[in-house]
Amino acid sequence: MNPCDRYVRELERRLPFAFGLRARVVAEVREHLREGGEEALARFGAVDELAEQLVRELRVRAVARAAWLLPGVVAAFVFPFYVLPENTLPPAPWAEKPEYLEWKQHAAIAAFLIAIGLAALAFVVARVRPTFALMPLVASVVALGTAVGLGAIVAVQWIDAVPGTSAVITYAGIAAGVVLFAAAALVVGEACRLVLPEGRNELATD
Repeated sequence: MNPCDRYVRELERRLPFAFGLRARVVAEVREHLREGGEEALARFGAVDELAEQLVRELRVRAVARAAWLLPGVVAAFVFPFYVLPENTLPPAPWAEKPEYLEWKQHAAIAAFLIAIGLAALAFVVARVRPTFALMPLVASVVALGTAVGLGAIVAVQWIDAVPGTSAVITYAGIAAGVVLFAAAALVVGEACRLVLPEGRNELATD
């Protein structure tokens, strides 16, 4: 293995995954080294110093990427949250919805709307100051988790409250909501892993 290849390998080991952005950065460094050889290697300097610079850049780009991904994940929750039950549930037998279902349903809808609003805010803020988008990203995931939890409770209680409700379809909708929440949490979690204080240890641990 020549010095340039060894340099690239050591650099890659020191950089976080960052939604796949690491591969692009490493490819750029590899291309520069291929074209510039030993001179380019000297310009880059010590691998630790370059890695530290690139980690800072990847942190910013990772938050921006998360702010771009999260709105789509939250918006997809409309399917299990509204489209599926609206088109599969049988008519309710009551003239007025029971209070124990109504308040949880309203709270779930409110939490979902808050999640959408915060995700949209993060998307806008990330265009200007990516690191400032982290707080609305985290808050959006918390709100989405609240919506998923309350929505799941309402769905389960609906099976008993409304005769003819399909348990299979209901639990499939709940599962879809949980999967989408997990995807949202993973997206924001990866951004937090880089930006929060623990992310400063990436050079030593990743």
